[in-house]
Amino acid sequence: MSLIVCTWTTKLLEGRLSVWPDGCRDLIAIVPKGSSSTIVCSGLDSAPRQVVCDDDTLFVGVRLAAGVTFPWERKNPCSKLDDQIFSQNTFPDCLGWDFESGCDEALDKLVGVVNDFANPAPSWVSECIEELRRGKMLHAIPLSERSIRRKIADTTGAPPRYWKSLARVRQAALEAARSEAPFVEIAADHGFSDQAHMSREIRCWFGVTPMMLRNNREQVIERLSAPDVFQSA
Repeated sequence: MSLIVCTWTTKLLEGRLSVWPDGCRDLIAIVPKGSSSTIVCSGLDSAPRQVVCDDDTLFVGVRLAAGVTFPWERKNPCSKLDDQIFSQNTFPDCLGWDFESGCDEALDKLVGVVNDFANPAPSWVSECIEELRRGKMLHAIPLSERSIRRKIADTTGAPPRYWKSLARVRQAALEAARSEAPFVEIAADHGFSDQAHMSREIRCWFGVTPMMLRNNREQVIERLSAPDVFQSA
């Protein structure tokens, strides 16, 4: 099983950015201009993440596949829900970059950390997530539904309802941005009880309304088409 969905880099100006949940955790080097770098493993988000930059900041990241586990997470799967900030001594080769350093070297070192320390998820994890994305019953492992729910939560950090809800809302939001279909039809097509239900879920996960998605479609399509946990399943 693959450990990595993709790698990425971005430079943000001073200010604030809202990052939408995509089902992935990221190992990130955060390098503020004029300050030393920090290594963070982001937790699983269930609402928009507000990234605040006090100065121009470079972010270099490795997006992890669902269920990838570091040694320090094995005894506490719930730790995958929270950000983990590593000390200066955890990965010394990954610290000390400055804002002007090359991103390629940073990415190589972060990928090395993942390859050296992380363990891939069992193959059934991606199969279960794909079944949840399609709205099907879980058959990837021959266990009771209760046992499957527990194993998914223990391995990925979140229960099946998290993955099912995230998949549905991302699909509905992307259709709302791409098409001119009435929102009530999109809600019905994606299994929401009504348009109001879909609107509440989109606002909960992304902090915006369906109409805001449609009015900013180019940006929305780009964000929701980026590699996520479901594309890697």
